[in-house]
Amino acid sequence: MSQGNMTGYLPGDPRYGLSGEALRNYYRTKPAQWAIYCWDKLGTEATRRALLQNQKIYVKDFGERVIGYGHFVSDDGRDTLGTSFFMQLDDRAAADAFVAGEPMSKAGLYQRVEIHRWSNSFQKRQADYRRKGMQQFLCTGPKSGTPEFFREHLHAHESYFASYGDSFIFRGPIRSADGADNIGTALLLELPDRAAVDKFWNEEPFAKNGGYQSDSRIVRWMFGD
Repeated sequence: MSQGNMTGYLPGDPRYGLSGEALRNYYRTKPAQWAIYCWDKLGTEATRRALLQNQKIYVKDFGERVIGYGHFVSDDGRDTLGTSFFMQLDDRAAADAFVAGEPMSKAGLYQRVEIHRWSNSFQKRQADYRRKGMQQFLCTGPKSGTPEFFREHLHAHESYFASYGDSFIFRGPIRSADGADNIGTALLLELPDRAAVDKFWNEEPFAKNGGYQSDSRIVRWMFGD
């Protein structure tokens, strides 16, 4: 790594050259963004079908505040397991209000809702992505390593991700409540099949060196629009 960039981020990345408190302040001052995972109750398929168009209209009304919107599905793509929203909203209260007003949430369809502070690394939105007609996957999970561990592997991580550049729909770290600290990851990418995404994850430098907790997940996903 060059002496000019001891942080590990690559040229063209808005975080290039940042580390320590400067990096934490960068995240603190970014507009708040959220990864929201909503998991369906069993036996709610008919309710989901009935409310799907209402959900699409609700999401569309948020305009450019929508970074991404889609559905978790089974590995064979036949069953819908839930819905995810990646949103730019002012604060946690606004994220809670978004979920409370969402049609399927109002109907009591979800068994569990997860709301994570998140940061869109390159400000890339789903609408900007050129689709390839392959399968899409969410990779997400909490980190387990120390700050020193992540500094050690960051350059390799970013270089590895760069090699998959046009496969990412978008990606970014899960943040602490105030946005300052990196505590996980959430990314969407498009690859040929489950074997390809397993290979991607298992060879990623943080993951292959034990940097994520055991409850990290890879879930097949489909565009919601």
